[in-house]
Amino acid sequence: MSHLLLLAAAGSLVAGVLWLGADRADRLNHTLVRPAVMALLSLLLLVLLAEAERWAYSLAAAAAAVGLWESYTGAYQLMSAPVSRTGPVAQVRTTGLWLLNTLSNLVLLNLSAQLAFPQTFEWRGLPASALDVAYFTLLTFASGGYGDVLPTSPLGKLLAMLTSLSGLLFATILFAALFHRLRSE
Repeated sequence: MSHLLLLAAAGSLVAGVLWLGADRADRLNHTLVRPAVMALLSLLLLVLLAEAERWAYSLAAAAAAVGLWESYTGAYQLMSAPVSRTGPVAQVRTTGLWLLNTLSNLVLLNLSAQLAFPQTFEWRGLPASALDVAYFTLLTFASGGYGDVLPTSPLGKLLAMLTSLSGLLFATILFAALFHRLRSE
């Protein structure tokens, strides 16, 4: 039964990735809907694969990583669209949804790694819980941190760098879009 479940999960991941490759012209769908779908798929895989073998968590991590990639690839074009096409309220809503998608995919990516390798993140010498991983991800994304949850393996350090870089990219793209908007008006 578990092999059938893993095969179905892998098939749904492949179908999701193939769907992501279609219709690249729809920037709103590309930036908001597809990353949310991949985050939901990742969460579903984590729930279904509870207490699975380590390699099974790579499916959830792959879904979250693809969702994170999708979130960033179409973001700048969407945010720098003319005001007359989207309106300022719609752009604020879009930015909020984009931030939610990005953080969801980052938390799920880090959580997948923690479940597969329990020593990826530690809290005071103990393996970090799911809440600790979410806390660490949000603080690192915001370029902060208190040092209570630490990456303790090379994978954890790589994920911490990716999370921090994602936060910097988010701020950079957001400020570039705002500057572009002010300059065009």
